[in-house]
Formats: sequence, structure tokens, C-alpha cells
Amino acid sequence: MLLSGLAVSCMSGVILHVTKTLHPFEAAFFRNLFGLIMLGPLLVGKSGMRHWRAGRLRPMIWRALFSTISMLCYFYGVSLIPLAEVTALSFMGPLFATVIAVLILGERIRIRRTLALIAGFLGAIIILRPGFHHIGLGVVLILASAVTWSMSMVIIKVLTKTESAVTQSLYTLIMLAPITAIAAIPTWQNPTLVEYGWMILMAALGTMAQLAFTEAFKDADMTALLPLDFAKLIWTALVGFIFFYQVPDIWVFIGGALIFASTTYIALREAQLRRASVAVELPPV
Repeated sequence: MLLSGLAVSCMSGVILHVTKTLHPFEAAFFRNLFGLIMLGPLLVGKSGMRHWRAGRLRPMIWRALFSTISMLCYFYGVSLIPLAEVTALSFMGPLFATVIAVLILGERIRIRRTLALIAGFLGAIIILRPGFHHIGLGVVLILASAVTWSMSMVIIKVLTKTESAVTQSLYTLIMLAPITAIAAIPTWQNPTLVEYGWMILMAALGTMAQLAFTEAFKDADMTALLPLDFAKLIWTALVGFIFFYQVPDIWVFIGGALIFASTTYIALREAQLRRASVAVELPPV
């Protein structure tokens, strides 16, 4: 999880650099294309052939759809607002997932998780400060990315029970590459050799982050992973400051910490309730 967060932070910096000369949708396409090529060595031979066997294709398609929307929104958003703000707002994903579960799936939440949700959305308001801080297209895109990524994250957790991290990444990239290519066509321009080099690095970091994230969900409970995810805010702030002279507003850290604390509490509370439910269902010994 720490490796995934560091790779995402560095990838965001490369995205910001590349999208100064190329359209974000074109950068997203090359991230998927090069990422798919980089998976090649894992897909050959007898050991590699097992990764082509997907037992649950329909959830893979849904994951790819949500991941495509999330990626396109994220790449465009990174080109418009500071990196630290991007990361702080991306922590809203689990909060959106909880709201979606209540509204669509009919799940019930009680007062403590409701208060945690309110605290999380208050954190977003602290970051955005409507009336004092301009809420532009970049903010809207990152929030849209957080919503669709939260849907993808739920599907990833379900798929890890039957599919390997490589299989999930393979089928996701196979579907993402042509979709993002279509999105990139209207603004296409041929990259330079230097830009190709940056996008190869971007794809390597993105593939590393995706594999590490999926493997983390397979090997550990979400409640153990979430606290480690907050390091992304610090790392992206450092990348933005060192390479792009972005000085994060103190409110970004305050709001980001509040959002992160609320999502962590919700995850811990849900895990506690699941354990209690299992204890009730187990027969006496």
C-alpha cells in the first residue's frame, strides 16, 4: 500500500509535466498502452497463461468502465489544480462509496457513521471553501474521479477472491487502451521522443501502483491499509513543491486530514460490525 501510494504520487507529477504539452486524454491512452506492454513478460509461458483465464468477466468489464471514467477525469484534473489538492479530494472516494451503498443498495448506517460522513464532507468544504476559493473544472473532475474510483474499488475487493492482481490489471488495461484511444483522437498530436520517455515512466509507475494496490487488498484487510494511504498527501505535496513550485494551502492539509480520519473511522466501524455479525452467526463450540 505504501509502494502504491508513492508510485501514484510520482505518476501524478509525471502526468502534470506531460500534460503541459499533450492533452490529458492522450497521456491516459499511452499510460494504458505502455502499461499493457509492460505486463507482457508476466503473460508468457505456462505460468503466464493462467493470468489469461478470467473466471468473472462481467465484473471485470464494470471495473474497466469505472476505471476509464475515473482515469480520464483524474488526468484532466491533475493538469488543472495543485497535486496536494488532487490527493486530498481523492480521499473522498470511500465516503462516496458509503453514500452510494445507502442510496442504491439500501444499506443502513447509524448515527456514528453518519457523523463521520458529515465530518468527511466538512473536510471537503474546508479544502474548497466555496465563496473564498474558486471551484473550477479541475475540482469537479477530481471529485468525479473519486466517485467512479470508489465504485471500481468495491469491484476490486470482490474480484480479489477469485482473480489475481495480474489478471485484473491485464483485462482492465485491455479494455482501457482502446476506449482512451478513442477519447484522445480529437486532440491527437504526435509526441516527441522525450515525451515518449516520460510516458513510459508514467506507465511504469501506474502499473506498479495498480499491481501493488490490488495485491495489498488481496493480502490485508482494508482497515489495516487505509491508515497507510494518507502518506500520499505528504508525498504529492512534496512532488508538487520540489518540481512544480506548488505551495499547498494549510487548509488542504486540514481538510484532507479530516476526510481521511472520517473514511478510516467508517472502515474500522464497518469491520467491527462484520466481525460482530460473524460471531453471532458462528455455532457454539
